[in-house]
Amino acid sequence: MISRRAVTVGVLVVSILSAGIVSGTTVVDIDGDGESALSEVRGDTDPLSGDTDEDGLDDGKERQYGTNPTDADTDGDGLKDGQEVNEFETDPSDTDSDGDGLTDLAEVREHESSPRDIDTDSDGLSDGNEVSDHGTKPTATDTDEDGLSDREEIEEYGTSPIDFDTDGDGIGDGLESNEYGTDPTRSDTDDDGLSDGDEIETYETEPTSADTDGDGLDDADEIDTLETDPTSVDTDTDGDGVDNLSEVDDYGTDPDDSDSDGDGLTDGVEILESETDPTDEDTDGDGLSDGTEVNQSDQYPSADPLRTDVFVEVDEMEGTDLPKRETDKIVQQFEDAPIDNPDGSTGISLHFEYDETVPSEPRTEWEGSYEEYRDEYRDRNGTGYHYLLLVETAVHDGRSVGGTAASGSSGAMMVRHYEWSDITGTTAMHELGHSLGLTDVHDGIDSRQYSHREYPSMMNYNRPNNYYGYSTGGSSPNDFDDWGYLEENLETPQTE
Repeated sequence: MISRRAVTVGVLVVSILSAGIVSGTTVVDIDGDGESALSEVRGDTDPLSGDTDEDGLDDGKERQYGTNPTDADTDGDGLKDGQEVNEFETDPSDTDSDGDGLTDLAEVREHESSPRDIDTDSDGLSDGNEVSDHGTKPTATDTDEDGLSDREEIEEYGTSPIDFDTDGDGIGDGLESNEYGTDPTRSDTDDDGLSDGDEIETYETEPTSADTDGDGLDDADEIDTLETDPTSVDTDTDGDGVDNLSEVDDYGTDPDDSDSDGDGLTDGVEILESETDPTDEDTDGDGLSDGTEVNQSDQYPSADPLRTDVFVEVDEMEGTDLPKRETDKIVQQFEDAPIDNPDGSTGISLHFEYDETVPSEPRTEWEGSYEEYRDEYRDRNGTGYHYLLLVETAVHDGRSVGGTAASGSSGAMMVRHYEWSDITGTTAMHELGHSLGLTDVHDGIDSRQYSHREYPSMMNYNRPNNYYGYSTGGSSPNDFDDWGYLEENLETPQTE
């Protein structure tokens, strides 16, 4: 049997004889691969085939690249030498051309390229599962140039080796891992509601701590809702004497506003001193703000922001008189009223402030001279005071009356002076009831529809002339709870 090599040598001799000798050196390149036939014979390559191992790389070029012309995959990485040189520009003599820990095959292979479960680079990860669809470059150790090698992203961090910023938070994967200590797969590492990128680049907060300044409030809450500084070591942003956390969690106040309810008292004063509600400008609901009652004692003597106060300015015409003994009876009725106050007490503090004696006239018209007196002599207009003018004769709609009043923002009252002081006093309390809001809320008011026993109120025209008191309800089906209504609907003249 004649061997292939013998045949090849024989063909080679014939070729040489037919080609001739040049300067005594054989230069015949039968297959045109850049290698002489004699050299190929000596190197065990096929002088009749330009690509002995059929790897897509001529035998001559294999000599140039230092690959084995008789082995289609010199480095054994699963890629033919010709593929590595001509298609992928990888090193056919190195299984990991870019030195990133991933084999060239792993970096370039399609997911379904090989049915085999192989581990080309012996890294403990199956090539078919490990990197088949990452799309990385086999000639670059860091395909996305984020500061982490492709191998680190795949094996250690779980990030995308082809995406500079895997979690889309504005910070590259390498910076998150190596500089900031944040998680490159989570846009908000500390779960405080702010992205890592915003914390680092915009707010200068700590992206790995939900509460940068340690005041008990999350950074996002401070920035988005409370408008406090999440980086400040000052835990009392508004300087009201109450720390931010307590304002938010305990009192419901605004940590960025020293006077949350705008009543003229700082939150600290309301919480620590006056014990008023820092979220309600009028804690006792009497129409006067807490700051007004605390800070303006000259205007509102003995006012208490935790107890309902009613103030009445009294002017008397010459020759008329509203005796203090009668107003004391009215004051006591209010003191004993079944109305609850924030301080735990009951009743209303009624203050009659006698102002001045005004010129007398025999007949005062409600829509006439009374308005002139009120405009000229009412000194506390716009301060929440009701105004009572005692006159010689009160006239309303052309007829003489005991008194008349306007409820609501006006707070104006006119009362006739009687020879019998108790009638003057009860009339004054009746008109005060109107000024406070007891008008047409019950059909027994200003009528004789029900007996005094059915509706025992001085708002009832059937009352005894010397009767002081409002009803508490419950005396009959026709009764009305005057005090209960006032507790919920007390009207105070307008304050400016």
